[in-house]
Amino acid sequence: MPKLKYRYIILIIVIASMGFGCSTLNPFAAEDFSRFYSKFNSDSTFQLSRIHFPIEGMIIDGYGEHPWNEENWTQLTIPVFEADTANFEIEFEKEKKTFTQKSWIKNSGFASEYRFELKKRKWYLVYALEQNL
Repeated sequence: MPKLKYRYIILIIVIASMGFGCSTLNPFAAEDFSRFYSKFNSDSTFQLSRIHFPIEGMIIDGYGEHPWNEENWTQLTIPVFEADTANFEIEFEKEKKTFTQKSWIKNSGFASEYRFELKKRKWYLVYALEQNL
């Protein structure tokens, strides 16, 4: 009988943790964007696992327009929050299920835009536009 009592206590603790938003114990909680974004920009294997090619957007350069694929993908390594604002203009917008970041250099022909979406409780890059003319 005492073992059964301890199991109920543990079950109550786990359920209470889920109710108070403890995402480490709640298997139904959405992935934390900040943790995802940090890992996405620092781990190339993880980054590729969160991009399902082909994605929307393209590369626009002096040779034309090209859709993204695994072979021409350039790893993102600098979070938009850490961009060099002396040289780049930046914008970003975080909503509950999306994060969009834009950066550009005025009058240069360079601009980029990336959009992340929360899908089935995990974040993915779903759109990338990179222009360098």
